[in-house]
Amino acid sequence: MIRDRATWNKQTSEYKEELLRELNARLPAGFTFLKMERFERFGLELETGIFVYEGCEFVYVPGDRVTLGWEQWAIGPDEETKGELESGLEDLSREPAELEHVLREQMSPVREADIGPLLIERQTRLVAWYEVELDDLDPEEDSDVLEALELVKSSNYGSYEQHQSFRLDKEDGRIRIWLFADSPSQQAWAKDELPDGFDLLTEEEWEYVYGGGRRTLFPWGDSFDYRMRVRHFGELNPEQKEQGEPAVSDRAFDLEESSGMGLQFLGDPYKQELTVSPEGLVRGKGGDGGALICGGMGVTWGYVPVATYYRDPYEEEQKWEDRAEYLHYRRIVRL
Repeated sequence: MIRDRATWNKQTSEYKEELLRELNARLPAGFTFLKMERFERFGLELETGIFVYEGCEFVYVPGDRVTLGWEQWAIGPDEETKGELESGLEDLSREPAELEHVLREQMSPVREADIGPLLIERQTRLVAWYEVELDDLDPEEDSDVLEALELVKSSNYGSYEQHQSFRLDKEDGRIRIWLFADSPSQQAWAKDELPDGFDLLTEEEWEYVYGGGRRTLFPWGDSFDYRMRVRHFGELNPEQKEQGEPAVSDRAFDLEESSGMGLQFLGDPYKQELTVSPEGLVRGKGGDGGALICGGMGVTWGYVPVATYYRDPYEEEQKWEDRAEYLHYRRIVRL
């Protein structure tokens, strides 16, 4: 199997498909090759294959030797982004001249990494929540859920949650019911949730498939793109950028569209994607649990946690059971 991205990209579509169909025989039982597809986003492009496992799509991502981490601007932010970031430094009791240093403190260090080829689940899953149907609920044991369900039906609530117990989400004219599944540790959770032959991304693998090895702050560059539609702020215009007022729009959230490697990321600072190092170190990537947004830092600082190399500076203070409720994960097969 071709292990590096540069060599992979030089091959014809027919040869790539031939290799992937041969790979199918070496995967855990249940995988089926589906089709070839080309993906392109933020200057990152990949033609690759999609597999299906128990109704879920997985994409083949070739490996590479890449530089990861962040220590300085690659291009530099535009004036609007720079102004927003420097303005936010006042709330952090820091000076505008410290901007690059403050950002560096919140990013993973620069290092070289050898990433092997991976088969990666395209969409994430919730770590601690599982969906049930109304008929699955017990009238006595789940009376609080049923009571809340009636409340949501007769109200304008879009969602309702009881901490680490249950959650109700209105979606497409129906109410989805989620129950919280407690687990004492990441290791215990993984033992229950990951089938044989499957694993989780490491931090290095996540940074690679999210940013493709680009040296900019975000996958798309060093500046925030105020043309995007993002969660918690809606359509961004000068007034909404300051006030956080969402505009009504049917347009999809930009950061939730398929990436240049065919993966869909959370694109929401309130959520994090679970990564685990070979030594068992747990890190959440792509968010901070919404801390900066809740702190009133506005959209620019609020979305710094979706930077490719961002590390939540407070995550080591949190216990697994407290973090699990906003963690997501995707299954992978290392090849």
